[in-house]
Amino acid sequence: MSRYDPDRAPNPEEWLDTDEQERIDAVLRYHRKTKVRIPHEKMHATIHAVVESQLAEGFPASVRALERLMKEGLSRHDAIHAIGCAVADLMHGAMSGQITSDAPEHLTRALDKLTKAEWHRQYGGDD
Repeated sequence: MSRYDPDRAPNPEEWLDTDEQERIDAVLRYHRKTKVRIPHEKMHATIHAVVESQLAEGFPASVRALERLMKEGLSRHDAIHAIGCAVADLMHGAMSGQITSDAPEHLTRALDKLTKAEWHRQYGGDD
């Protein structure tokens, strides 16, 4: 796989043909190269990779959210972070038993409500 840059969409076929751990490692390398300290960097990279995979697979709610967030002024990278917050919430809710219904449907509802302002309000977004 070529270098990962969250401000440029990776080639979907190449991304999906790449081993999952290699995707995560590529995201880690990008963030380490920027020298920005990220707590829980492996978890951060994993969530990034999950969102990129959703986008590469064409998961409609993630694609809509990315387009909407970028139209609202977020960089692609920050939009990935915003979508990743919703994904992390879903994972936490499922693991804690708070979300017991259909996870993709739950994620779709959360992403369809996600805006730049909501990301800032709920998660302290950092654009």
